[in-house]
This record gives sequence, structure tokens and C-alpha cells, in this order.
Amino acid sequence: MLMEELPPEAALNGPPHNADHLLQRTLGTVREERHQAVRRRGRITAMTSTLMVAGVLAGGVWMGQGMGVSGTDDVDALLQGTSPTGAHMAVKVTDTEGGLRLVATVDGVQDGEACWLVVHTSDGRTFTAGSWRAHEGEVTLAGSAMVRAADVAGVSVVNHDRQPLVTAS
Repeated sequence: MLMEELPPEAALNGPPHNADHLLQRTLGTVREERHQAVRRRGRITAMTSTLMVAGVLAGGVWMGQGMGVSGTDDVDALLQGTSPTGAHMAVKVTDTEGGLRLVATVDGVQDGEACWLVVHTSDGRTFTAGSWRAHEGEVTLAGSAMVRAADVAGVSVVNHDRQPLVTAS
């Protein structure tokens, strides 16, 4: 009578013969789902970090370009000059917050000559804005000086003895 109350599965000796395979398959599925969740979180973290770094860099570039002011420079003066020896110079002078920026194109200076780019102000002061050793052909260089563009009377290229080679005004 006691045997009639038990289900037929209780009469089996031990677990079913494929029980280990079922357990292994279940554990494998659980491990795979956990591994996928960890990888998904890693991808989301990496993507978020990349977007944050890109945003910071873009903001730095934006701020470095004058906080959204148009990308074109407002050239305050374009100075040109030619020397009796045939040297030519053109200088773009642009006012900035800390002074001025110069972009000078010089041609015709003797090869190997030590040169300095010098800014002359209307009140007689001079500022060295850059230096280089001349070579054959045209040279374009950038420089800066702590003076307002409105105060610039001229820009010269001078040699080692501070003798002017070409002056633009």
C-alpha cells in the first residue's frame, strides 16, 4: 500500500543516466550568459569613455579657436617691402588677446644668413618675433610679439649685426 502512493520515478535506482549532461549544459548556458553580460558592460563603458574624451577634445579645440568665433582670421595689416638688394617680404599682422601674430614670407635673403624678424612700433620700441637661418628660396615663418597691431610701424628682417636686410611697412 505504501508503494501505491509513490510515483514510478521513485522506484528508479539513482539519477537518470543523462543527468550529468543536462547539468553541464545548464551550467554552460549560465556561464555564457554571464560572460556576454560582462562583455556588454565593458563595451558600454569603453564607448562612454571614448565619447567623453572626444567631447573634451572637441571642446578644447573649440575654445582654442576663439570660443566659436569664425575660423577666418581678421588680418589687421598686410605689410610689404623690397630691399635694394632684391629681397622681398610680405607680412600678415593679426591682433590677438596677448599681442599680435605675424606670418612673414621672405625671399631673396643670402643663403646661410642668420636672420631675425623684428617688429618696430610707432614709439620706437622693437620686439624680436622669430629667427631662422636663410636658405635659397622663399621662407614662410610665424612669430608673435607682445604689442598691439595698431602700434606696429613696420617689420624688418635683420642680420647678425642687426643691419636691416628688408623692411615692410
